[in-house]
Amino acid sequence: MNRAMEKTDARKPKTDTPVKFWRQMLQTADMFRNVIKKEDDRAMLNRITINQARIFGYIFSNAESDVPIRISDLAHDLDISVAAAGQSVDRLVNAGLVDRTPDPSDRRALVISFSRKGLDLLAEYEERSEAVARDLVAGLPKADLAAFSRVAATMTARLTERWNAMIAEKRSAACSGNCSGACAGN
Repeated sequence: MNRAMEKTDARKPKTDTPVKFWRQMLQTADMFRNVIKKEDDRAMLNRITINQARIFGYIFSNAESDVPIRISDLAHDLDISVAAAGQSVDRLVNAGLVDRTPDPSDRRALVISFSRKGLDLLAEYEERSEAVARDLVAGLPKADLAAFSRVAATMTARLTERWNAMIAEKRSAACSGNCSGACAGN
């Protein structure tokens, strides 16, 4: 066997490993998003940039918390600049997908939320996702699907715990000595 083949073989996971599993999960998620987006090339989903999609997801993830979403918090939590977050939010507002309103607790600040059109787009995405997911799992044994669902829920919960801890630590570090009580949690 020549050296090139040895290197190639060395990089391939020899057994099912957590890394191989995550690669497959990411590839599946990526293909899932691509299929949903490309089924209708004229759809609004195809005109949203990656940052806009991340912001849309952030709003969705935080919608039930009843905590107003400020652009500065969004930028901080998504690790993008306030300017980039502001530009993406501006485009979402101009597209009619997001509303920007005064923060009830601080008139100087603005908060963002879904507009009616944004909620409709979200419903469209959910409907398409449901159809693709149903087709994707058709024919799978119910026991396999239930086991996968339990594993995915456990991993999501663990990742959510890690994410929340990282965000809390990052906010705490940003606030330590640099704010007058305006930071989250103070």
